[in-house]
Amino acid sequence: MDPFWKEKSKSIILSSTILHIENVSVTYSKRVNILSNVNLSMNSNDIIALIGENGAGKSTLLKSICGLINTSSGDFKIFDKNLKEWDRASLAQKMAYVSSNENVRSIIPVERFIGFGRYPYTGWMVSETKEDAACIEGALRLCKIEYLKEKTMAELSDGERQKVYLARAIAQNADLIILDEPTTHLDVKSSNSMFKLIQSQKESGRAVLFSSHQIEKAMSIADKVWVVDCGRVIETTPKAFYKNEHLKRLIFGE
Repeated sequence: MDPFWKEKSKSIILSSTILHIENVSVTYSKRVNILSNVNLSMNSNDIIALIGENGAGKSTLLKSICGLINTSSGDFKIFDKNLKEWDRASLAQKMAYVSSNENVRSIIPVERFIGFGRYPYTGWMVSETKEDAACIEGALRLCKIEYLKEKTMAELSDGERQKVYLARAIAQNADLIILDEPTTHLDVKSSNSMFKLIQSQKESGRAVLFSSHQIEKAMSIADKVWVVDCGRVIETTPKAFYKNEHLKRLIFGE
């Protein structure tokens, strides 16, 4: 591990709770509760898999944590500070988000695209510093995509593009990475590689919250599991999940 990542890991291990979700509800049109009275917390170095049926509210929860969707009640706290009290740049130094809908196919070079993750520290117009360059190179190495850095985003396969999105989030050097369906449209080999990359973030001192429909793979790397069920979010462990008949029926069916 590079010295930069060691320093990051040490600083995070000294902290405890990254995320508090307190009595959060999200209501859409016609007063339908997508999420209802959710209470959860996430600690440093946690790897948490978010699972549930299509339309259950997984993406809604992730987006609301990031402030992209308004809640009807409740609060999120990032390092014990209310989400609404964070300015955008400061929050981005703590939390990175990769959407399931991201699909960049432009002529932007990969290395430059990953560098966008440094905007919370530099702003969009400030020239790159040595620290920025180190973060970008470190992310390229960690994701094993150094060979892609001179290619454009338009030249990449779906699997390569997903790794680049994660590399950008890693270069952002946030304490928490949130990934919405990071293995969507990936083949088995690329999916396995993505799960390994997610798991590797624990060694780098980061926490990761990710949604997935690949249950067995998600369970194999997760410390905890959040199961979305009829507006509730139930916290369990992979071992306890497989012993819970209700949760297994919810995810796998009869």
